[in-house]
Amino acid sequence: MSDSRRKLVTAAVLLLALCTFGWVCASITSSEVQAEPALSSPPVFSPQETTNNHDFREAGYRWLEPGVVGKDQAIALSDRFAPPAGYTRIPAEPGSFASWLRGLPLRTDRSEVLAFDGRALDRPSAAVVLMDIGTSNLMQCADSLIRLHAEFLWSQGRAEEAGYRFTSGDLSRWADWVQGERFSIRGNQVERMPGPPRDADHGSFRRWLDLIFTYAGTASLARDAQRLAADEPLQIGDFFVDPGFPGHAVMLLDLAEDHSKRRVALVAQGFMPAEDIHILRARSAINAVWFPLPEEAEDTLATPSWKAFPRSSARRFP
Repeated sequence: MSDSRRKLVTAAVLLLALCTFGWVCASITSSEVQAEPALSSPPVFSPQETTNNHDFREAGYRWLEPGVVGKDQAIALSDRFAPPAGYTRIPAEPGSFASWLRGLPLRTDRSEVLAFDGRALDRPSAAVVLMDIGTSNLMQCADSLIRLHAEFLWSQGRAEEAGYRFTSGDLSRWADWVQGERFSIRGNQVERMPGPPRDADHGSFRRWLDLIFTYAGTASLARDAQRLAADEPLQIGDFFVDPGFPGHAVMLLDLAEDHSKRRVALVAQGFMPAEDIHILRARSAINAVWFPLPEEAEDTLATPSWKAFPRSSARRFP
């Protein structure tokens, strides 16, 4: 075969391979992720525009460094996002998970989402929760929801209630971690071993959560959380989870309703890789951030980063 003919054959093979690869990628994208038209960037709030001036650490957001986070660094979620016209926020009991989520500190310096390694990511973000994500690729979507729930328990002095299951089904409890429990994990085989006690401070709590993030995921979250009945009203702190490897999960951080009791929610997610927890925005949402909730069993929650979640995928932490 001449050189010119060999080059033509090679080029044709490469073109066919590229077309096939592009078709496969397009098929995967269309089946797993809903396309969302680009939105202009949301405004970034400067400190003088921030109206919230309480100390977030003292208010129960204990991962924040003492003495450095106040009105110049963050704004409470409830102060950042007003309910849409014709809607009012649903009541939240003081000290409840709902009230705690509604007061989450949001960054005032950026709404751009960063990965654990500092890379800027293209995400449909309206705001970013002011929370560390660690320096390893651990705190992904399901882990972000676990992190919020665990930090709430810590803030209420209820950390001894914190316990989450690995994908294998094995339960890891904070109280046992403090007492020195260790795990030897080989594939799906989990062996518990005793060890010396650990510190019971928040730094140790954070290291325990990294263990959870390593071995838990959407599959264990969907399996072990409370499944909601189709006619059970959704609450702040409920979440939607699509179990899989990978799967995805999003949480309702605030709810408002109109005179007809139709509800809308601020929806948050982490994602892959490990990255900032962020409030979602989409053209289909009211004021770009308030997402209509499914009211009937056949309804879905449509979000911009994943396929629509069916109502049956709604879950609640115990």
